[in-house]
Amino acid sequence: MPRSAWLSLAQEFLLQTGASDDGDRRLIVPVEKAGDVADILSRPWPAGRWEWHWTQDARAAAGSASAVQSAVDRVLAAPATRAGADLDQTLRDAGFARQLLPAQRDAVAQLVSSGGGGNFSVPGSGKTTMTYAVYALMRAAGLVDRMLVIAPQSAYEAWEDEATDCFAMGDIPVVELAPTSPSRRSEVLVYNYERAAQPGVRAAIDAWSHGRHFAVVFDEAHRAKRGKDGLHGFGAADLAGIAAARLVLTGTPMPNGPEDLVAILDLAWPGQGARLASTHTPHAERSWVRITKDGLGLDEAVIEIEPVRLDDAHMRVYNALASGLKNNPELQAEHPEYVQQAVTRLIACASNPALVEPVTDGELVWPSDIDAGRPLSELIADVRAVARPGKLLAAARYAADYASRGEKLLIWTNFLGNIDALQRLLEPYAPAVITGATPRHDPGAPTDRERELRRFRHDSDCTVLLATPQTLGEGVSLHHVCQTQLHVDRTFNAGLFLQALDRTHRVGMPQGTTARAIVLQGIETIDERIDAALRRKLRAMDEVLNDPTLERLTRVQIGPAAAGFSRDELADLLRHLN
Repeated sequence: MPRSAWLSLAQEFLLQTGASDDGDRRLIVPVEKAGDVADILSRPWPAGRWEWHWTQDARAAAGSASAVQSAVDRVLAAPATRAGADLDQTLRDAGFARQLLPAQRDAVAQLVSSGGGGNFSVPGSGKTTMTYAVYALMRAAGLVDRMLVIAPQSAYEAWEDEATDCFAMGDIPVVELAPTSPSRRSEVLVYNYERAAQPGVRAAIDAWSHGRHFAVVFDEAHRAKRGKDGLHGFGAADLAGIAAARLVLTGTPMPNGPEDLVAILDLAWPGQGARLASTHTPHAERSWVRITKDGLGLDEAVIEIEPVRLDDAHMRVYNALASGLKNNPELQAEHPEYVQQAVTRLIACASNPALVEPVTDGELVWPSDIDAGRPLSELIADVRAVARPGKLLAAARYAADYASRGEKLLIWTNFLGNIDALQRLLEPYAPAVITGATPRHDPGAPTDRERELRRFRHDSDCTVLLATPQTLGEGVSLHHVCQTQLHVDRTFNAGLFLQALDRTHRVGMPQGTTARAIVLQGIETIDERIDAALRRKLRAMDEVLNDPTLERLTRVQIGPAAAGFSRDELADLLRHLN
């Protein structure tokens, strides 16, 4: 082939498939774009002038990618499907026994009609129940006969319990949780994202699914928002490519921005995420469903921002730390990962000056040389005996108040040091404690998540649950026993905040109760910048999802804002420091 013709052909591939050129007249095309390769090679010019040969695997990949694109074309062209009067009977015939709410019925009908897609309904809307309903209908239609669920460990309990609650006796699928060698008898397998990316687990899944047609479900799919660049996303994309049907579940599909939505939709429709996330694609919203809290008939939650003034000793430490960051401008350009740690340290300091000390607990490593003026270590030593962390004292006040009324309180903090301090401070209320170090189920351990949750739910002496949102912010329902939560601190992660809110604001709220969330916000601290950043992200999410709940959250009134902050947020932070 003449070089000029090769360059013309290569240009087509580079522009239309996202291919990469290795410089040796070879192009590497993402497998989900193989259908576009077939389209280019079918054209009279430039490809029609030469004879092309396909390997068996390449032809299969092209056929699969073309099928996904055709399926998306059909979904976008067809009006949204509403549930018919016969859906309940069809579900019963398929072995599904639970009665769906009207909004759930319509969502299930749309997902079955589309052959999969995204379920972006708010946390607490019954996404697990809806998924089992979709699976029951697809199973009855002969489209799938197995289901693989990728979910955080905190959601394991729900997938096992809901199977029993959703299906009639005799039709309950056998569910296995994270087996090393899954049984061929098991109809539903559940793994977490970390294990699903391991070669050994992938081999076990291949053996279990051999000769079968399985649906893959990505629960809390925002965990894979980095796409193939992240470990979670890479393993998930691999499984999406071999499944007969795909469902992605998350109430926060774009926790930090529209780019998150691209990666998540790519799991439901491989290779089509950018197209479906684009505001220029007509009817792109037909590729997913979303039930809002208004659609569920849930009363609006009460969100309160309580300003907390740091005492003088505490504020001296905070200002010293902030000055240290401000006076090291080279960090922003040369060591962005160092800035990440420094900002996390600043968030921690706004709640508790004792957290500024270097720690090596595996959760967070503090940088130790951002001191200004007098050494920070001396300031900390001086204030240890006299500083009164206002947020922790406020948390203790709320815990005492709720315990006196016989009510339970959920307290969130992102920092293990705060967990330890609050556990000592709230000892009279026998707090349950769940962090990343708490095993899910381990009878040989002093305690585990199952026992701590059971104690909080059923022990009247235990009136407080202390938890990190990174650990318990997903997959757990607490609304039957607890309707109030308190946030000692927050990060720039909007998805984490929304997920935490919905642990106590869900379908089935006890009659006469109102969900309430209290956010403690340090006056003249980084907390105020975090609040402003979260409101911006919620507004951006609302523009795509058109959810009145998100819009209302941006209007929460306030008195006198670790992970993942953008360049704009960093600039906002620097303005705060100055």
